[in-house]
Amino acid sequence: MKRFGFLLLFNIIAFVLIAIPPSIAQSDKMLLDSSGGRGKKRPPVNFPHNHHVEKGLACKDCHHLYQKGENVLDESKLIEGNKEIQCSACHGPKSRFNLVTAYHSQCIGCHKKPVKDQKRIPPRYCGGCHVRK
Repeated sequence: MKRFGFLLLFNIIAFVLIAIPPSIAQSDKMLLDSSGGRGKKRPPVNFPHNHHVEKGLACKDCHHLYQKGENVLDESKLIEGNKEIQCSACHGPKSRFNLVTAYHSQCIGCHKKPVKDQKRIPPRYCGGCHVRK
């Protein structure tokens, strides 16, 4: 009987670990659009979220909520569609880092790093991410 209880518990835990994370994770089909600002207009960026996760980036490498210089973001809030964790919630047109600056600050640094032992080099220039149709 104890063995049956253990197997049942194991199956429940396995189900939760497998079924729940994909339902709360970000969709891989993301469109980063910072239009509405002034200056040169570029097309939105098709952002492959899962590709970046597969490359070893942790959630807090990109997503952040800084207080006193520390990233205090509660990762349980990283649910697709949650308006309060979208970049535009803090990075508005009148903020110190507007949306364009915020995206570029987060993205360009990694894309410009020297790449070793990678088959595919990340885009390094504007047109690599902002693809015109």
